[in-house]
Order: sequence, then C-alpha cells, then structure tokens
Amino acid sequence: MKVNRTEKITFRCTALEKAALAEQAARCGISISEYCRTLALGGRPKERYTEEERELFREIARLKGTLQRLNNYFGGRQYREVFEENQAL
Repeated sequence: MKVNRTEKITFRCTALEKAALAEQAARCGISISEYCRTLALGGRPKERYTEEERELFREIARLKGTLQRLNNYFGGRQYREVFEENQAL
C-alpha cells in the first residue's frame, strides 16, 4: 500500500547545507525529502555502495577463496612457514 503524503514541512538552510544534504541523499539512493524525513524520525539512512566498491568487494572475495585454496594445498600450515621453506629452497 502506497502512503499518500499530503503534509508539507519547510525549513531553511544554506546553499552549502543543501548541497551536502543532496550529496548524502544521492549516496543513499533516495530523495532529499526521504533522507531528511528518515533523519528527523530517528533513522539512519544507509549509503549504497558504488559499482567500484562492489567490484572491490568481489575482488576481495576472490582473493579470500584463493588464499583458502592455498592454505588447503599447504596442509593448513602457516604462511610464514611456507614462505621460509620457499626462501630456503
């Protein structure tokens, strides 16, 4: 069910404050009105990750998998032990 918002609240701010609100709202993927409403009602809007940040998280997950496979391959020994053995060779 869609909420019909008919009441209006207006407040004044500086151009700099308005720009900051717009930027924060955009980071959360919501309108300035929704952003201000959420804050005013005690909520904390969540920022959305950029495509670059999502790609970094995917890369971290791939690296984690690679490190786990390496750990399994070396029989669970610590990286330092394997590194020292390789250096000795």
